[in-house]
Order: sequence, then structure tokens, then C-alpha cells
Amino acid sequence: MIGKLITTLTTTALFVCASVGLASLASADSTSTTDDTPADLARGEQLFELCTQCHGANGGGDSQFLAPAIAGLPAWYVDMQLKNFKSGTRGLHADDRGGLRMYPMSLWLRGDTDRQAISAYVASMQTTDPDRELTHTGDAAKGQGYYAVCSACHGADASGNPGMGAPPLVGMSDWYLYSSIQKYKSGVRGSGVGDVYGPAMIGMVATLPDDDAILDVIAHIQSLEKK
Repeated sequence: MIGKLITTLTTTALFVCASVGLASLASADSTSTTDDTPADLARGEQLFELCTQCHGANGGGDSQFLAPAIAGLPAWYVDMQLKNFKSGTRGLHADDRGGLRMYPMSLWLRGDTDRQAISAYVASMQTTDPDRELTHTGDAAKGQGYYAVCSACHGADASGNPGMGAPPLVGMSDWYLYSSIQKYKSGVRGSGVGDVYGPAMIGMVATLPDDDAILDVIAHIQSLEKK
């Protein structure tokens, strides 16, 4: 079942790349550097053309394609997630529809240089303000109490902590926060072999007893964006 799904999604990814003339990206020369130099960003911008199919030209995301806003995310986090997708640590669970789309996309990156280049480019993009898409909203005051556990890694201001592998949460799409928490709670995400930080997240989200609590903590995170 999972093998057939991966094959189908990989074929789809190949078709998308061919249709927008991106097949040449896989063989194009790239500069061997890990710094955010102009060459890195130029290569990253070229590679990002493929990502625009789902994440949009501005990196603002599109829930229709299960693609979250990614513009302005730290390079270290983008790099880590691309590694996880490419290795199969993340995105190969049969119930992870968004992840199963990212897996074949990540295979287009030739190696470390391309992955670092696109990560640097995404980090250089202007952050967006995603539309609120959840039909129900939570209680930010209650969410502050639940968020106390999250702050141990993500920070009191939800700005993230690279030392803990915790990305910033402010500015993330509300639907993506909700679906990510749900995936962690069900083990769809965070249970992959080699996922260093996933088990901790599974433990953390277990402190949220129900959907109302999830909506409450998301409401608190969104309130931080307004400060």
C-alpha cells in the first residue's frame, strides 16, 4: 500500500517538474558553500521554483495542497526537515498526506549544497501573514496555561530554539499548527526511525486533552504575533 502510494506521488512530482521546465535543476551546477552568499541564494531561488507549486511564490502556503507558510523559517529548521523528508524519517507514514507529497519533492535536491541553498533562500524570504482558516477559535487565556509546557522548547514568545530543534511557531498557518498537533498525538508524525525530536513532541502534545485545548493553545500562539 505505502509502496504504491510513494510510487504514485513520485510520478506526480516528476510530471509537475517536467511541466514547469524544472528537470534541468537536478543537473545544474551549484556552488559548494554553506554560507548565505549571493551564489547560495541565487541557486536557492532557482530551486524554489519547484516549491512554488504548493507553497506559493511568496512562500505563504496553501492549505488546499497541505502546504504551510514557510517564508522566513530559519535555515537550520528547513534544512533539518528536508533531511528528514529525504531520508524517510518524516513523511512516509501512510496517513501523512502532506508528508507523502514532500517526500518525492525532497528527492530533487542533489545533496547538501542544494539543500543548504534552498534553506538559505527560504530563510531570506519576507515572512507572510497567513489567513486564519480554522472555523473555530480557542481561548487564548486558557491556551497560555497549556503553552507553558511548549515554552520549554519553543520559548515563551514562541520564537523557537535551535538547540532544542524547536522552530518558531509565530506566523505559522493555524490549520498547520492544528494538523501537526493532531499528527503528533496519533503518532503519524514524530514516530519515524531516526526522528530525534519527535518523541519529545509526542509527549508534549499528550498534555492537550482534547480539541478545545488544541484550539486554545493555537489561539495563544496567535496572540503572540500581535505583540
